[in-house]
Amino acid sequence: MKIDKSFWLFLMIVGLGWWAVTEYESNSLLKVDNSNKSKIIASQSLQFNRFNQIATSAYRYGIQAEVKSQERVIEYRTILKKEPTCDLLVPQPIADRLLKYTDSLRSMYTDTGNAHATSTSAAPSRTLTYCQAVIWVDYLLAALDKANGQLKGIRQINTEK
Repeated sequence: MKIDKSFWLFLMIVGLGWWAVTEYESNSLLKVDNSNKSKIIASQSLQFNRFNQIATSAYRYGIQAEVKSQERVIEYRTILKKEPTCDLLVPQPIADRLLKYTDSLRSMYTDTGNAHATSTSAAPSRTLTYCQAVIWVDYLLAALDKANGQLKGIRQINTEK
């Protein structure tokens, strides 16, 4: 049996055709995959941008709450200067509990464990006047307002997902 040139030509055409079909299919799958990746990247970019907008608005709200609190503290201090009972001390167990709670809140953000590390004696008892307590309450309310603004932003992000 003799194989002529036309048979070889036929095999080459079939081989090239098969190669072209497989290349086309792999390229079309690659294009679909790239299209899906582009959609995912675009949606993540939009979500990231939206989250940044929400975080920025929560940050601005926190700054505004702090500014309002500072204004109220200044107003309270001018009012309290005229009070004759301003130097009265809060009972020591209440003051200690309040100061301990404040230190525990601060320790969430900074390391206050070594505040008296250099002292070998016991920490002296700290006193708190009623006027100082009034000012502390406003700072506490401002911090709560700021935290609530941040939680509102988190809830907004969670509802948009």
